[in-house]
Amino acid sequence: MEEKPYRPNVGMVVFNQDGKLLVGERYQFQGAWQFPQGGIDEGEEPDKAALRELYEEVGISKPELVAIYPEWIFYDFPPNLKLHGKMADYKGQMQKWYLYYWNHPASNCNLDIHEREFKQVQFMEWDLIQNSIVEFKKDVYKRLESDFKPKIKNYLSTRN
Repeated sequence: MEEKPYRPNVGMVVFNQDGKLLVGERYQFQGAWQFPQGGIDEGEEPDKAALRELYEEVGISKPELVAIYPEWIFYDFPPNLKLHGKMADYKGQMQKWYLYYWNHPASNCNLDIHEREFKQVQFMEWDLIQNSIVEFKKDVYKRLESDFKPKIKNYLSTRN
């Protein structure tokens, strides 16, 4: 039996002037919050996919790019996760992560541009996010925090 591939994906960490991060509560995982993320279309560059997905999922069109995580991050879907449609063809995701600055209220997000994925969005602190995400993404988020948190602090210190 042929092993399933990883789905090419982008993830976007969006922060504001308070150093808080934009997360959305997914419809299928009540009470679980996550950063916007989405698939890379065939032939699409990850940089373009990140901007497209950020716009489709939360309506942000002109964020300021601050950093890109230096490598692809892989994670497997847990065996008990009920995958539907094209997601069932993959064993997990390989993700390229982007860090963006966007200093607007979460209420400025438009969640209905494309297929609505989030019930609601809000800005949250790192530690609250780590306690509010699905278990199988925790390691990914820890890696992002260790790389992006100092970059956010540095970025914000140059703006004040």
